[in-house]
Amino acid sequence: MRKNIAVAAGLWLAGALLALAQAAPIAVVAAESTYGVIAEAIGGPYVRVTSIIRNPNVDPHQFEASPATARTVARAAIVVMNGLGYDDWMRKLLAANPAPGRAVVVAAALAPALVMADRNPHLFYDPRVGNLVASGLAALLAKRDPAHAADFARNLQTFEQGTLQVETAARRLSAQHPKLAVTATEPVYGYMLRLLGWRSAGEAFQFNVMNGTEPSPSVVARYQDALRQRRVALLIYNKQVSEPLTQRMRDIARQAGVPTVGVDEFVPPGTGYAAWLLDSLQAVRQALAKGAR
Repeated sequence: MRKNIAVAAGLWLAGALLALAQAAPIAVVAAESTYGVIAEAIGGPYVRVTSIIRNPNVDPHQFEASPATARTVARAAIVVMNGLGYDDWMRKLLAANPAPGRAVVVAAALAPALVMADRNPHLFYDPRVGNLVASGLAALLAKRDPAHAADFARNLQTFEQGTLQVETAARRLSAQHPKLAVTATEPVYGYMLRLLGWRSAGEAFQFNVMNGTEPSPSVVARYQDALRQRRVALLIYNKQVSEPLTQRMRDIARQAGVPTVGVDEFVPPGTGYAAWLLDSLQAVRQALAKGAR
């Protein structure tokens, strides 16, 4: 009798521990808030998401991880990062804090066919990449928490409906302004420009700025001439970066009557992924309409 009671108690305890484990939110750490909001959209209340870089004023290229960041990553069940050298600090943290059961989602590895030949790291501006990350997360979450697999699947469907709206908006904008030549202070918006079918001019200048390399005088001269002679329809600048050279280019654009639009390197807090992309397209549409007057 005592043996039966002990077995029953053991089974009850095991079941209670299993239920508790399933009830606890899955710890997800995103290198940038762009991927954090995707994880939140898919996981809902069944995940606890920490985005390491979430302040819109932080330059991801210059970010340095702290010991507190390392501890957060060490406790993660799932880590989501960009790849392409954009967040190599995360790779170092993962190597320093190995965990056999931890899953790592690298956006660039999910979408090798979508990575530009110049290996522009800002691939999160392509909604198709967002879909791949969301789908990968849904599969991982369902594996770790099968009781809520249907919830993750529904959330993924809702997410994909949002990115479909982005692609539709991009097609409409492209039809209104086909095959534009535009430029940027950095190639942050390059993947969206590709989706729009627009040509990105002055890329030598853009990549120099992104990589912290001083552009040559000839590169600067060509870039300035394109603005002054209005050979480009739009100048896109990175809101996270403010330095004399890029500010001068923005001033030249305004003096020449070239519209300018600021974009973020990652989703600001409180904004959904699709809404973020749609907001940027709306800003571009309004700038072009204003410039055409």
